[in-house]
Amino acid sequence: MPEEKLLFTEKELTRLKRPEPPKPGTALVFVGDGTPLLTVREGERGPTAGELLFGKYSTYYEVDMGDRSLNFHEKLPCADAFEFNTEVKLTYAVSDPALVVRRARTDAGQFLKDLAIDAMRRASRRYNHEQTGEAENTIACRIEDEVRDNGFKLSRAAFVKISLDEAIQTRLINKKLKEYDFDDQKTQISRDEELANLQLGAKLGLKGKKADFFAPYIKAGDWATLLAMLDLNDPEDVTIRAMVEATSNKQKMQEERQQKLLELAIEKGAVEGWELRGAAKALFQEVSGLPEQSIALLEGKTQPLKSEDSQQTKEIEVKPSIPNSIGRDRDEDCQ
Repeated sequence: MPEEKLLFTEKELTRLKRPEPPKPGTALVFVGDGTPLLTVREGERGPTAGELLFGKYSTYYEVDMGDRSLNFHEKLPCADAFEFNTEVKLTYAVSDPALVVRRARTDAGQFLKDLAIDAMRRASRRYNHEQTGEAENTIACRIEDEVRDNGFKLSRAAFVKISLDEAIQTRLINKKLKEYDFDDQKTQISRDEELANLQLGAKLGLKGKKADFFAPYIKAGDWATLLAMLDLNDPEDVTIRAMVEATSNKQKMQEERQQKLLELAIEKGAVEGWELRGAAKALFQEVSGLPEQSIALLEGKTQPLKSEDSQQTKEIEVKPSIPNSIGRDRDEDCQ
């Protein structure tokens, strides 16, 4: 876009009159055939009268050193199938008046715009639509470098704003929302699985502790105590309770049957009463497998037998047997 104020203007140079010093916000650039350009900034001295008299410089230019603004919009390519809508705002000024004059940059705005767009397009291709922030920073740095290398400077940092078309933004937002919903579902499923695993682990750990705690009672056959410790509200304990009750009932039936068999054996004389007393009692209990209560009950039933045996023994001791030959001799003497 054309600028309202030219970047520099050519001035007439006479050999007999020295030019006036640079005005505030300007610089003078003297040009001569085969002579390096001479830049005179505000507060500096220009060519000497002798240099002008002998024609060292043929002309000079007044360069505007003040701040200028440049604003434009541009569509830039990006790494995916979309385009960046880019807004750029620059505040710049001349930093090297001699370079600007030598390259004849009278329309700095258009020159810097073309320069910036070229740098922006090279940089934007590296970023996708999700990296607009990084793209903005990179493009701003590239513009600053290009401006500095061509005799200009930025008075303040470059403003670069990247956006997408509304239709594209809407499509991307909808896509993102669907992805978020899917991610939320996956996260919830993952959390449910993790919770289930934790519950299962705790459940198995509790089972292991219960097994260790119940083991001594099971080994001792203390079914009554074990049943008292089970929780009727716990389905697993209900199952264990049913198994314990079945085992306890089966054991009771076996004990009752063995006890009846032993009672019968005692009545028939197959088991003597002394076998249920003293050291023989413990051995008999180990062999028969009956509890101590059953053994005590059987021992009580053998007491009458013990009394009868003792009575018979006493009668035998009171009435000792006499040989028949001795008895006949006593009878003959009496006669």
